[in-house]
Amino acid sequence: MDAAYAATFGEPMCITDSYRSFGAQQSLYWQKPNLAAAPGTSNHGWGIAVDLFCEIDDPGSAEHAWLDENGDDFGWVNPSWAQPTGSRPEPWHWEFEPSWLD
Repeated sequence: MDAAYAATFGEPMCITDSYRSFGAQQSLYWQKPNLAAAPGTSNHGWGIAVDLFCEIDDPGSAEHAWLDENGDDFGWVNPSWAQPTGSRPEPWHWEFEPSWLD
């Protein structure tokens, strides 16, 4: 997916957060309990979530629109709760949910 993104925008995706150890999730949860998932429940801790920036975090950007349109082809989705109109908007948060496993 990163190669296709880079071919379109001339630079790779910016990943600011990916896998988090249990200890790192505990620390983040203690610092930001209203933002971070409880330790042991985070998709970052399961290794199936990434946080992306460099314009992808802006729902009005071409980069975000590209990922919205193409991410699912690679198994990545911005879950409904994280979408701009979701219950906890995090347009930078993407999870690996390959439709071909359904």
